[in-house]
Amino acid sequence: MPRPSRRPSDPARRRGPGPATFPVERLRDRMSSYIYGNITVLAVAIAASPEQIEHGAAVLTVLATAVLTYLAHVLSHVVAHAIGDTGDDEEHRETVGAILRDANPIATSGLIPAVLYAAAWVGWLPAQWAQTAAIVILVVRIGLVGVFLQRFSGRRPSFLGLWGGIVLAAVAFAIGAVKVLLTH
Repeated sequence: MPRPSRRPSDPARRRGPGPATFPVERLRDRMSSYIYGNITVLAVAIAASPEQIEHGAAVLTVLATAVLTYLAHVLSHVVAHAIGDTGDDEEHRETVGAILRDANPIATSGLIPAVLYAAAWVGWLPAQWAQTAAIVILVVRIGLVGVFLQRFSGRRPSFLGLWGGIVLAAVAFAIGAVKVLLTH
């Protein structure tokens, strides 16, 4: 008896672990938000000085970056979605709700670095350890994107997906480092 394909029958939708099934465009928006949020917070994590971490300023900087980037992203998408708007209020509310939810990875990208920086602020961790851990965690999160992409596309994760994520993480780190060099 032939084994059923693991690929979703409808390429516009994905089936994965958990109860949610998302259209491909929503997955793309969420993945874009995830990558963008992590790169933006990574630049802040790289730029934080030990003094900023020890005095608590880094916690606020990371959280402010994540929240303000989220708000800017949501605003830009709401405005862009006005193109072709039919004037249907219910459709508009659904669209705005989807935009808010799909941008959540931007807001949440700053949580782990903020917790690490807060732990250093109260003296539970040395500032350098907190910064190193924050940077490593953000780079690993970005590095797993290749595997996520394969999984969300209905394919089994492979070495090629992992390798693609590693390359993406290296490029993201370079973007963060160059941003810090050019703007600080």
